[in-house]
Amino acid sequence: MSEHTEAMSALQRRVAERQASSLLQLISEDLEQMIITGALTGGDRINESALAMRLGVSRGPIREALRHLERSRLVEFRTNRGMFVREISVEEAAQLYDIRASLFGLAGRLAAERVTPDEAAALRAKVDELQQAIAEVDDYYPRNVDLHRALVALSGNPRLVDLYDDVSKELHLFRRHGLETDTARTTSNHQHAEILDHLAAGDTTAAGRLMEAHILSGKERMLAAVHEGGKPHH
Repeated sequence: MSEHTEAMSALQRRVAERQASSLLQLISEDLEQMIITGALTGGDRINESALAMRLGVSRGPIREALRHLERSRLVEFRTNRGMFVREISVEEAAQLYDIRASLFGLAGRLAAERVTPDEAAALRAKVDELQQAIAEVDDYYPRNVDLHRALVALSGNPRLVDLYDDVSKELHLFRRHGLETDTARTTSNHQHAEILDHLAAGDTTAAGRLMEAHILSGKERMLAAVHEGGKPHH
């Protein structure tokens, strides 16, 4: 084999690997989005064939993406039954909320040290969009997830971003449950606006405290909703 042919083969492999990686990421993101929007909830079986048909791909990449999501603890394999959206108990959810609150508070302290006026303005626009979506949880919740990710990204700490994202993904069902009412969504977004005021002012202590309290407030709403209506149906 000539050097030119070897070089082309190596390039083709890299292109194929990149395409496969991009496809897996797209499938993973699509599945996660289905969980975020409530199209899939805890305990739902994932139909690989239907998903492959909807995305126009073979079942191989679907299975690989599901294995990736299994490592992220979003889905779980059940012997002889297939892959299911993972279920967690109320107790485990409460523990994850506590971890998430500490991570969010740390992100707030770091973000307040480095946020620019343009970044603060972009966040303010997201809060305004959330306000327009107050009436419907299916509109509000995905935007809420996006705002929280944007806030954590401003920490400038990629490992913190990954840790926060991993914990948050496990909580999608319970986070939605704590935002089911207009009152809960209104309270949540008022807290967002207050957080932004302190972030923009560079107040690291207040920003961290308010961001941690924001998550703990969500935890209390979730627990109250579960107590009132019983454990969420999975």
